[in-house]
Amino acid sequence: MNRGDFKKSPINIAVSFKGIKETVDYPWEFCYDFLEGIYKQRRLFVLSLLVAVIIGYLIGSFPTAFFLVKWKSNLDIRHHGSGNVGTLNSYEVTNSKVVGVGVLLLDLAKGILSVLIVREVVNAEFVTLAVGGVAAVVGHNFPVWLGFKGGRGLATAAGVMFVVSWICVLLWMAAWLVGKKVSRDVNVGNAAATVVMAAIAFLLPAGTLARIIPVNAMPAEFKWFVAALAFVILLRLIQPVKQYIAGLKS
Repeated sequence: MNRGDFKKSPINIAVSFKGIKETVDYPWEFCYDFLEGIYKQRRLFVLSLLVAVIIGYLIGSFPTAFFLVKWKSNLDIRHHGSGNVGTLNSYEVTNSKVVGVGVLLLDLAKGILSVLIVREVVNAEFVTLAVGGVAAVVGHNFPVWLGFKGGRGLATAAGVMFVVSWICVLLWMAAWLVGKKVSRDVNVGNAAATVVMAAIAFLLPAGTLARIIPVNAMPAEFKWFVAALAFVILLRLIQPVKQYIAGLKS
């Protein structure tokens, strides 16, 4: 074949996909197949995130404190104590350490299970796990079964983070101890530790951050994951922190 014949001949491109080779006779056909492949991949990615959200939310929205308090004292926890559907209020309403510890452990388990089940059912990509984990905390804080009135998400978020990066749980606990000791208020300690954890994620150099994040996560992905968790948690802490500040002023 001389140079002139080469110019006139169609372009043959061998494309291999899962062991199947196709011959594309024209460049525009190749472009179409290429763009169609991208579209299918994005559609699959969006579907994966949607499934992760559903799994995470359904697991996280299980109202552990509501059922255990109902079982122990036949009370609706939403109408007693602080009204928060969480560990501390469960203990205060029932005066039972068994109930308090039970709620804490089960709420932790919700976060852990959310990430593990998403990993097994969907995939192990960090973004998918992160979305499922955040959805679990959203479900805990705003469960549809209780009129979107739930807990504050600390235990469930700790469970999520324990699977994703357990070192961050230790950092959060250290910040909480300082915040609690200074303010002598649990909710202020929770808020302070959450803000500090988000600040650490955003302010640490990329090299240092890479040592505490999962190997399959990009630093930017992890930062936004922590920011999303912090946002969901802080939404439920605004009111108690306001009450604390008002008490200081009075």
